[in-house]
Formats: sequence, C-alpha cells, structure tokens
Amino acid sequence: TTRMMVAHVLPILLAALISLAALEMGAVLMLLGELGFVGIFIGGGAFAELDVGATLYHYSDVPEWGSLLSGARLYARSYPWLAIYPALAFFIAIVGFNLFGEGIRRMIETVGVGFGKLFNRYTLSLALGGLLIFGWARANTGSIAYYRQQARAFDGQLALAQVGQLTAPEFQGRSLGTEGMGDSADWIAQQFESLGLFNGGENATYFQNRTREFTQINSPAQLGIWDGDPALTYRTDFVEYPGYFSAVGEASGQVRALLTGTLSRGSFGARSRPALERALGKDDLLLVLSEDVASVAEFAPHSGLLVVASDPEDMQRHYTISGRDLIVSNYLTGELTGKHTPALWITEEIANRLLQGTGETVASLRRQQTSLGTDEVTVIDTGVDVSMTVDGTIVDQFPARHVIGYLPGVSGRAGSGDTSFDKDLPGGSAQGRSVDQALDNKLIVVMAQYDSAPIPPDEAHEAANFNASGVAVMLEAIRAMQASEYQPYRSYLFVAYAGEGQDGGEPIRPGDVRKFLQAHVGFTSAFEVEGVILLQGLGDGSGDGLEIAAGGNQRLSSLFDTSAGRMGVKAGPANDAVDISIVFEDRALQTGEGQEAPMVTLSWAGWQETARLPGDTLATISADKLEQAGEALLLGMMVMGRENTY
Repeated sequence: TTRMMVAHVLPILLAALISLAALEMGAVLMLLGELGFVGIFIGGGAFAELDVGATLYHYSDVPEWGSLLSGARLYARSYPWLAIYPALAFFIAIVGFNLFGEGIRRMIETVGVGFGKLFNRYTLSLALGGLLIFGWARANTGSIAYYRQQARAFDGQLALAQVGQLTAPEFQGRSLGTEGMGDSADWIAQQFESLGLFNGGENATYFQNRTREFTQINSPAQLGIWDGDPALTYRTDFVEYPGYFSAVGEASGQVRALLTGTLSRGSFGARSRPALERALGKDDLLLVLSEDVASVAEFAPHSGLLVVASDPEDMQRHYTISGRDLIVSNYLTGELTGKHTPALWITEEIANRLLQGTGETVASLRRQQTSLGTDEVTVIDTGVDVSMTVDGTIVDQFPARHVIGYLPGVSGRAGSGDTSFDKDLPGGSAQGRSVDQALDNKLIVVMAQYDSAPIPPDEAHEAANFNASGVAVMLEAIRAMQASEYQPYRSYLFVAYAGEGQDGGEPIRPGDVRKFLQAHVGFTSAFEVEGVILLQGLGDGSGDGLEIAAGGNQRLSSLFDTSAGRMGVKAGPANDAVDISIVFEDRALQTGEGQEAPMVTLSWAGWQETARLPGDTLATISADKLEQAGEALLLGMMVMGRENTY
C-alpha cells in the first residue's frame, strides 16, 4: 500500500540511492578525466595560431570537466606539470564523492537513517515557508524591486497615442514607395531628439540612408480560366505572388501541374536544378502545390507560375513584391536577355478547378508528391487554358532611411556622476562605479520595423499592429526610462528600421545589426553587441500573453519571461526551432546569415493572424496589451542595462 511504501520502503531506498549516486559521480568523473585526456569531451572548441607558422593550438570553449585535461595530452611527457592542477581537481572531487558515498553506506549499515524523522509535516512546512519568504524577499527587495517600480511608469495610453500618430492618413500607412514613409521617418527622428537620445546616424543625424528595390503594382492582376465557369475575383481567388523575382508580366496557355521529389543542385549555381530544367520548357505555364516548390520552379524554364496558397488569408495580405528583374543586361554587349514571367497565388479551390479534367485534386497530388524520390519530376497536363496578367513597375533605388538613436552608458556621458536614480537604488551610487567602465562598451540594440508594404491598387492599409505598435512601445519605453533618470552601464542603440523591399538585391535581415553600427563613425570598433531586442505586433493578438522567440537562446528568453512574470504579465516561449548552428558574429560576418549577437523577439501571441491584412487598424489596438508588453520590455531592458550578470 501507499502507507507501507512511504513508511518502510522509500526510507531504505532513498538512503541507499544517495550513497550509490555519490559513488557513481566519482566513477563518472574518473571516466570524464580519462576521455578528456585523450581529447574526447563536450564542445568542439577552436584552433588558435599562437605563433606565425607554428602548430595550431586547440582549446575548448565549454566549461566542462573533460575539457580541463583536453590540452594536457600533447605535453604530458615534455611538460608533465601542466596537468597537475586539473588532475588535482579531479583527484579531490573523485575522492570526495567516494568518501561521502562510502561513509553514507557504512552509516546506514551501523546506525541506520530515519528519513521519516527528517521529512515530516513540520520540516516540510518550514522548508516551504522558507522558500516563500526567500522568493518574496528576492522579488521585493534589492535592485530588481526598484527596476520594477520604475517599469510601472510605462503608459499604455501614451503608447496608443503614438500608434495613432503613426497610422495617421498623412503617413499613408508608412508604405514603401510613398512620401508618407519618409515623413514618418522624420517624425520618429523628432521623437528620438525630444526624448534625449543622441544621434546614431550618418553626418550627425538620426538617419542611415539606404535604397530599396521593389515592384509597384499599378492595377489589379487578372486571371482568366477558359472553361466556361464564372470569372475569378481579385484578392478572393488570386493575388500577386511575392516570390524571389518580380511577378509582373503576361502569359497564356495550357496549365501543367508540377510535382517534384527532392531535387539535387547543379554545378552552375546554388539555384540550378538539372532535373527540373530537363522536364520543363520555356513556354510551360506551371501550377505548383506549395511555396517550397515555387522557390525552385521560379528558376526553371516557364512562362507563368500559379502557386497554391497554404493559407487562404494570403489572398488578402499586403506583401512587397520583389524588385528583382528577370530581364538582365549582358555585361559586355549590353544586350537584354530574359523575359517577364507573371506569378500568382491562387486558392486551393481554384487549383482543384484547374485539375478537374485530370481526375486529381490538390490533396491527391500532394500525396503523390511525397512519394517521389530524389530528382523525380512529374508533369501533368490539365487541358485547361488560362491567361494571366500582372501590371507593375519595377522600382529601383528608392530612397529609404533607418532612424537610429543612441543612449550611452554612464561612463560614456559627459558630466555623468551621481544621479537621483543611483542614489535611490539600494546600495547607493557607488554600487556600480567599479563595473560601469567595463560595461559601457557593451551595446544593447532595441529595434522595430516602421515601414509597410507598398500601397496596393485596390485599397489602403494602416499597418497598426504590424508594426506601428512595435515602434510606439519602443518610444514609450524610452520616455519612461528617461523620466526615471535611469542610468544604464551598458549603452543602448534604438533603431526604427525600413524592412520592406530588397537592399542591393538582398532581403533586409534585422539580425545583422553591424550594418546599423556602420552609420555612425567609430561605432563598429567601439561597441560589442551583447543582445538584440526586436519588437513587433505588441498591440493586438488572439493569445492571452506575450510570445518570446529567442531561437534557443535561453539567457534572453529566461530574462524576459522572468521580467514579464514580475510585472504580472503572462508570457511564454514561441514555438520556434532551436538553432544550434548559430555562431554569433563569425558566421554573420562570413556569410551574412545568422545573427551577430543573441536576439529575442517580443510579440503578442496570435499577432500574425491580422498582420498585413486590411483589418490591421488603430481600432484593433489595445492600450492594455501595449502597457503589459511595455512593462515587461522595460524591466528586462533595465536589468540588461545595469546588472553585471542576468
């Protein structure tokens, strides 16, 4: 029975398990030491060239027991004393675990252990009470409690007013290609200046000048199916497809459904797929079943592309159409080659209408596609003729500006010294004087996209939640922080960036923050980016709390999860995959991928449901959601800015 297990069996087992666990720890440490000595340990480490032309030195980069002895094997004969200290650490730990385990075992055999006397209702109640008191004291005393008090200064109504300003008609939705986009950048710069931020842009301004390439859609696209059934409706049945290339052009002909297995890359470029190129012709008008297949079909011979949308809501969303032109000029002769090939998103219902004569459906073809092997391609003639037209203009070199403000750490400010914030902080102003010099070259980047997709030909948009809300929360967080006379030891860079279109033919990567540092002379060499906070979709969402996406970076994820909890805000991690391949800074510099520093994204759960839709308006924004998100953000920022460890 349960009573017998608790009163008689478990006390005996627990005592024996403690002894066995201690003995096993000693055995495991001995094994780790042996494996580490021969170079087998956790963490790959790195190689360093200590002397020019000398043998590369390998060192570990993970604080693990086995790595303590990993570098001693090569010098065991010539310099045997190199291993003395790590070996001594192993010896003491192993002997300690063995003595403890053996002592517990012998004590049990001679005098016995009465766990029932140690673990009863009184000791458990005392332990629980102690934990509660410790938790309360930790949350309500010290610097964290003071930060939390200051974070309460975030005002959701003021943030809502900022969203209202950014969605005003004169800013034209801050759409790429409009004057309103530039006007909104000017307004954000004025806010930065009024909030006391230093300029972090080019030529002593708040701006970093860039250019954008995109396609401006001039009139609604057209799609006709010549099967005698009713005509199709723009933005209900079809819409322009935001693929790798511009979607403009005209095409007509018989539709061919394309199914592919895993396709091998060719020898000429990463986009080349020889199996696809052999199966298709330049006059083929293709129907593909997913965006993944479309991403390779765009580079294969075809005259037009119909892509089955994975989400019917995509018919209503406003995306920026790529400005990459399929018509290119020969470098030597100047001769133009290539042609415009239109691309449209269509719903699954329209795709089934095209497939009606084949006896197949989108669902059945998707099942067939999953069974295809490597480099297997199936092309099905539907027997249905269609015509499609996408009327647009490729815009090149459109001026766009990032807005950058800078808040230096304490020792980086002229006339910095004791402030009311430091004096009021538990421990006094001298508490951090010894660490501010070491931390002000560390940089925390807080950023939010301020622009939106180009205005479509049929309707305007406000883009309130995505992403006027992110910019508004950032501005209000700055105001609340400055009003408290908060003095960070680390420096801050606040960025409202232009994120639509392509920059030099490449998409904008917010994680590559080094490009923002290049705007101000000296920033790149003066600062080490310690963390990046991205804000988006913070004013509306179907969920009941904050969503924290950190790509597997548990340090930042835990910080903002804890900060939200301390402010009484429900929060949780997003369902993002852990990216164990990210190597901060080195990978970003060499390939332009990954992140230069750990990055966390704060959003309201369910914000994607209205993103880029016409219904994303000021009326849907909640001041309460803005305030909850802002308080969690502000507390996390204050901890990051002053605490030596977090």
